[in-house]
Amino acid sequence: MDWEIISPAQVLYLVAVGFYLFFFTLFLRYFFWMWYSYRNYWSKRLALDKEKVVALAATKNLELPFFTILVPARNEADVIANTIEHLAALNYPNDRYEILVITDEKEALARASGEHTGPTTMEVVEAKIREFAGRRDVPQLKHCTVPYDFDGRFRGSRRGYSIPSTKGRALNYGLEFVDPRTTICGFYDAESHPEADVLLYIAWSWLNDPRERIWQGPVFQVRNFYQLGLITKIAAIYQAISHEIYLPVLMKKLPFVGGTNLFVGRRLLERIGGYDHRALTEDLELGVRAYLETGVWAEYFPYYSTEQTPATFYAFFRQRLRWGSGHLQVCEKFRYAYQYSWDKRGLILHNLFWKGQGEWLLYQGAVLVPLSILFLGLNGGLDPSILPLGFRTVLHYLIFVYFAFTFYAYGHFSRHMAPVNWWQQLGGALQLLALPLASFFLPLPYTTASIMKALNRQPQTWVKTPRTKEATR
Repeated sequence: MDWEIISPAQVLYLVAVGFYLFFFTLFLRYFFWMWYSYRNYWSKRLALDKEKVVALAATKNLELPFFTILVPARNEADVIANTIEHLAALNYPNDRYEILVITDEKEALARASGEHTGPTTMEVVEAKIREFAGRRDVPQLKHCTVPYDFDGRFRGSRRGYSIPSTKGRALNYGLEFVDPRTTICGFYDAESHPEADVLLYIAWSWLNDPRERIWQGPVFQVRNFYQLGLITKIAAIYQAISHEIYLPVLMKKLPFVGGTNLFVGRRLLERIGGYDHRALTEDLELGVRAYLETGVWAEYFPYYSTEQTPATFYAFFRQRLRWGSGHLQVCEKFRYAYQYSWDKRGLILHNLFWKGQGEWLLYQGAVLVPLSILFLGLNGGLDPSILPLGFRTVLHYLIFVYFAFTFYAYGHFSRHMAPVNWWQQLGGALQLLALPLASFFLPLPYTTASIMKALNRQPQTWVKTPRTKEATR
C-alpha cells in the first residue's frame, strides 16, 4: 500500500475506526468486571441462617446486633405498605430489629389544603402499625413525622417557618427515634425490596469485625421494567449490571455510598453528625465525609435490593441530573474543606473527578463517534477502501456484541421484574433493540449537570423521584 497517496477521506476513516475500537475496548471492561465481582464477592456468599449467626455471637461473646431500618417516605402511599411487609419478613430475629418509617408533615398539610387527594403515607403507615400490633411474626414498626419547620440538622431544632424537604433532612430527624439498643442503622427507600438474608450477612460481618463500619450493597432498579419507557428500560438494565459487577470495582477507588441498601454503625453516624441535609446526593457526601473524618471506607456486600427506575425519560433525566449535580456539589464542598488532610482529600478529589466528570465526558463522546461516522459516511466523507474487506466486515459485526450483552443482562435480571403477560415480555425485550438510540441519551443528564455547573445554573433543590404504583398485598 502506498501511504503517500492516502486521501483525506481514508485518513478520516482510519481515525473513525481507531475511536470505534478504543471505545469497544472500554466496553470489554464489563467482562473483566464480571469476572472480578463474581470471583471476589458473589461466589463467596455464605449459606447463613439464624442459628449460625446466633452461634457466632455466642462464640465471640457479643450480643447479636440490633438493627434499625430507616425508610424516608414522603408521598409514598402507593408503595409503602408493600415495603413494610417485605422488610418485616427479613430472615432475622424479630426482637433484634425495628422498622422506622419517616414521613413529612408537608404531605398532611398539602392534603388539608386540597393539593393532595387520597390516603397519605402517614395514614397507610399508621394502619400498618395497628395491624402489626395484633401479629407476633413481625418486628416493631415505628413512625415519626418530620415537622414542616425542622431545620434539617442532626439533633436540630424547629425554626417556625417552612424548611425545604430533603432526604438527608428526613433521615437526620429519624435518627432521633432509633431504639437505644441499635448497633447498626440500615437505610432503604420507600419501594425497596432487599434480599431476605441481608441482616444475617451484615450481622455476620459485624460479629467477625465489630468496628464502626459502612456497608453498601447493590440496587437493581428493574422491578417496574415493563412499565418503563423505551430509554428508561435500557437505563434500568445497565444500572443493574453496573451495581452487580462495576460497583465492587468503583468502591475500591471511592468510599461510594448509594443511599439505599446501606448500613452504617450508629455510633459512626453520631460521630460524624449525621447527614448533610443540604446535599443533593446526601449519600455520596456521607461516604466521603465518613472517610475524611474517621478513615472508615465503605465496603461492598453482595446482597441486592430491588427498586424502581423512573418510568418516563423526563423523570429519569431529573433524577440523574440531581445525581450528577450532587456529585459536583460534593467535589466543590471538599475541595475547599481545609480541615481535612490533603493526602486524603487529594485522593478523594482525584477519584471523584475521574469517576465523575471525566467518565461523563468520555461516555458522551463515545456515543458521538458512531453518529459522526454515520454522518460522514452518508456524505461521502469516509473512504473505507484503505482497510481489507474482511476487517471491515468484522467491524460491522462488533455491534452484535453490545446487543448480545444487553439481552444477556435482560435475561439475568428478568427474575427481579414484576411478572407480566408473555406478549408484554416480548414487547419489552424487543425495545432493547433501541440500544444505539438510548446510548446517546443515557449520559445526557450528567453532561447537562457539568454544563449547568460551568454556567453556574446547577440545581439547588432536592427533587423527589416519582414512583410507579405497584399491586398491594
